[in-house]
Amino acid sequence: MTTLRIYADFNSGAGTDEDPCWCLRYGSPLRPLDELADDLDLRDGMPVLLYYEDPSEEFEVSAVLIKRDVLGPQWRACADWTTIHRIK
Repeated sequence: MTTLRIYADFNSGAGTDEDPCWCLRYGSPLRPLDELADDLDLRDGMPVLLYYEDPSEEFEVSAVLIKRDVLGPQWRACADWTTIHRIK
């Protein structure tokens, strides 16, 4: 099984257990992860790869998905910052 590579806006959270990222996007064009959850067969605790890119910076970090049953985005991710890989 291939690990999903999901765009994360880390300004929406630090990606830690205490403050998980909630602004997650997938595919091209980048669509909210919540809209694609069933198609992607997402599961609570599923390992994923989060990435961020802009003209000056790009990196990836391993993470785990969390499903929250609250108003607003349901799918969030907790990053393992010890796995960060800087691409540029």
